[in-house]
Amino acid sequence: MNRLSTLGALIAGAILLAAFYGVAFGGRDAGIDIEINDDEGVRHVVSGDRGSFALKKDGLDLEASWRGDYDLTEGGDDLASLEHKLDITRKQAEREEQVVFERDGDDVESIYYLDGEKQDENPETAAAKKALLIAFLEASGAKAEDRVAILLREGGVKAVLERIDAMYSDHARLRYITELTDQTDLTNAETSDLLKSLKNIEGDHDLRVALDALLQNETVDAAEMPLFLETASRIESDYDLRRLIERVSENELNDDALTLAIELMKRLESDHDLRRASEALLGQDKISEAAAARLLDTIGDRIESDHDLRLILGDAAPFLARGGDAARAWVGAFNALDSDHDQRLTLEEAAGVRGLSVETRLALIAASENIESDHDRRLALEAYSDLLEGDEALEAAYKKSADGIGSESDRERALEAANLDN
Repeated sequence: MNRLSTLGALIAGAILLAAFYGVAFGGRDAGIDIEINDDEGVRHVVSGDRGSFALKKDGLDLEASWRGDYDLTEGGDDLASLEHKLDITRKQAEREEQVVFERDGDDVESIYYLDGEKQDENPETAAAKKALLIAFLEASGAKAEDRVAILLREGGVKAVLERIDAMYSDHARLRYITELTDQTDLTNAETSDLLKSLKNIEGDHDLRVALDALLQNETVDAAEMPLFLETASRIESDYDLRRLIERVSENELNDDALTLAIELMKRLESDHDLRRASEALLGQDKISEAAAARLLDTIGDRIESDHDLRLILGDAAPFLARGGDAARAWVGAFNALDSDHDQRLTLEEAAGVRGLSVETRLALIAASENIESDHDRRLALEAYSDLLEGDEALEAAYKKSADGIGSESDRERALEAANLDN
């Protein structure tokens, strides 16, 4: 087992003591990020004004430790000020480099070591120190706000995306993506390029937060939404995928984008997350009848919990007034309910929708025949007793369902509510 994996066990107690991750990384860097495997990993630990960082990946071993905060120079490749000390070591291809920054009065002193030997000050050594500092900053995401601002000033969005593509850590990529979308307005082409760069992010949480940052700070239009949702399809966690669908739903989606979002929703396993995602998509102001029908069909097929299905059908009840495929899909989803209690409550809520067509009312009254409980079927029918309006087909459907009630008392009460003979 490598050194980082062993450290993973040893630092467990330290993590409990590390409350904030802000001294060395600035206020927006608050937090702790740990990714550890047998062969590679990333570790961040901060306690008080001290912290450490370690990354091991693809033959690179990069470590840093510090005490106190520091500020970068205008060019972002050196330290302008330092409270105490910053020590960075990089081992790669049998070569070990180290730079030690220490406060010297109001200035910062730095010493560069190569394979353990102190090197004289010269242009080559100065360049090596700067390169090692940047390697640490971009591996850890430290001072991302400053670094992104500098990259934008010197090379534009393209320069930032190139650095994001070259990074080793999801945490660092996420910080640069967040800063990029916060500090500048991306063109459609730049948005597409950023989405393509997210292929390197492996963690569900980090990918969701990166996509969320894009949605919060940029306009993802119809042209970019398919690529956005395709990227989101890599998220496996129900929680993160549901949260992202909720965020996506805050934008106006056309039918193609809604279809993709529904396909994403099908990946969810949890009934709770399916319901929450469904509620968000059904909240679209301009959802078409066809899209609503597809969504309701998916809801009926995928949600197994009667409670969650009843809640979403209650929210979707206004679609019954549209008639057509949307109403058909709603009734189809209703037929997936097993609980008499939930069936009754759902039909009662549907009865309160204004503007139901005769065809839809017929389908709802017929659906009450699925209710086996005499009490619940009677109450469900009574909710429609004022909606018959003397229509012979509605009265016949109502009477047919009432005749299936075994309890004479409940049957008579249901028929009496509609002024129908027993």
